[in-house]
Amino acid sequence: MIWLLQDLDLLSVILRALSLSLEVLAVGAVFFLWLVARPAITPPHERKEVEKFASWFALALIFVQALAAAQACATLMSNGIAFPEVATASFFKADCVLIAAALMLFFLLRFQERILWPIIASAVLVSASVALSHAASQLHDRGLLLGLTAAHHLGAAAWIGAMPFLLVAMRRSAEPKHAHVLAARFSIMAIAGVAVLVLAGVGMSWFYVGSWQGLYGTSYGVMLLAKIYLLLLALTLGASNFFLVRRTRSDAAPVLARLRRFSEAEIGLVFTAILAAASMTAQPPARDMGADQLTGHEIAQRMDWQWPTLRSPAFAQLTHRISIKAALQSEAFSGGTDNDAMDRAWSEYNHHWAGLVVLFAGLIALVARFKSQPWARNWPLLFIALAAFIVLRADPETWPLGPRPFWASFAEPEVLEHRIFALLIIVLAVFEWSIETGRLRSPRAALVFPLLCAIGGALLLTHMHGFGEDAKNETLVEMSHGAIAVLGATAGWARWLQMRLPPGKASRSAAWVWPLCFILIGLVLLDYREA
Repeated sequence: MIWLLQDLDLLSVILRALSLSLEVLAVGAVFFLWLVARPAITPPHERKEVEKFASWFALALIFVQALAAAQACATLMSNGIAFPEVATASFFKADCVLIAAALMLFFLLRFQERILWPIIASAVLVSASVALSHAASQLHDRGLLLGLTAAHHLGAAAWIGAMPFLLVAMRRSAEPKHAHVLAARFSIMAIAGVAVLVLAGVGMSWFYVGSWQGLYGTSYGVMLLAKIYLLLLALTLGASNFFLVRRTRSDAAPVLARLRRFSEAEIGLVFTAILAAASMTAQPPARDMGADQLTGHEIAQRMDWQWPTLRSPAFAQLTHRISIKAALQSEAFSGGTDNDAMDRAWSEYNHHWAGLVVLFAGLIALVARFKSQPWARNWPLLFIALAAFIVLRADPETWPLGPRPFWASFAEPEVLEHRIFALLIIVLAVFEWSIETGRLRSPRAALVFPLLCAIGGALLLTHMHGFGEDAKNETLVEMSHGAIAVLGATAGWARWLQMRLPPGKASRSAAWVWPLCFILIGLVLLDYREA
């Protein structure tokens, strides 16, 4: 049962991220229909296409939120709380209101042409979502924090939530000039949305973080910094689109392709930031960490460069090598054992070898940018070795090294994440090697590598450590994982732009960014330490 609950903890973060993403999209569609694609300037068939597309996000939100409510109920009921008591909880009521509002929005987008009722449904939906945030549980300044959180959600919806519907409308538009008008109107709305998003975010950070030390010295702060970094990247792409639209006064067709490609990467980066936001809701605010906040000296001491460990510790000395039968009989079993010196050496050894592989892959990929070095195009094959290394060495208490059988090992969340990453790496290596060597020429196949890089970076944001018994040490580990996550996302979307943009300066610049990200990931892994 403990393993199952640990899986549900990971599931809750993913479900919250999905719920926030679908909320942003559903409400963003209402913003787009209300302020951009107004009936006076948009043909009815284009609006209907946007409404139909948006309704599917509202429908998906119903199912995701229902699953999230069921997961939360199952967790509480497994601890002996009866369902009638759970049903009186504020989170359960908020879930029910959110589901009802999403259902209403689905039918309104499908069958109602007036925009007023979808606006009301969206307001109810956002209010219910805010009731599930940190703000609802605060004892001080609760009303202000609820307002700031609502503004944060609405700003995200007006900016990034509306953007996919701009792309749909532009694709359906028969005239480039009309598409340019839509893009110009959207830019104005997006600027306002970004301003609201940033100002509300700064206000929330003031209350939840409380100090500079809370920003750099807690797991919550690490996630916040990752979120800020991703949003800044997205804003850079958005600013490029804004100036592109402003400079193009006539004959908009030649620039629409670039605008769409930048918008795709912008959307991906922001939804990765939403996953970071979902991870933050599963952690205590930085100001509540007290003495568990890291100091600058402690961080500098851990990050000080030391030569990596490339010699394997003795497997027989690992404390992870335990009896499954004894573990199941122990009420205190939590999926692991004391992280003694040999366990830390084992983990550091694994990270350092992985870093060496990624570093060489990045360096060879950089060499492959030169057409005179065709041999370097085989660099993706290094990732197959990395995947095998992860499966064989990452978790010594599970198959093939430990006593826990292969299928039973998937019940441990951290092991499950490692296996998922290994599978993603193998698929990434095969597809990218085929693309680099010209064996596969499909434009869609060329997008597998960037998508998996972006997905891998996003999933790593769920790899939380900063609220256990040794919060300081776990936060230091979280810093390494957070850096790898944002660099992975950056690499993925840079490669996406390289493959999707027409040949030119922008695509050439992106082609150099992602190998550099791999090199940096390798260096972070080589400097990884757990003590």
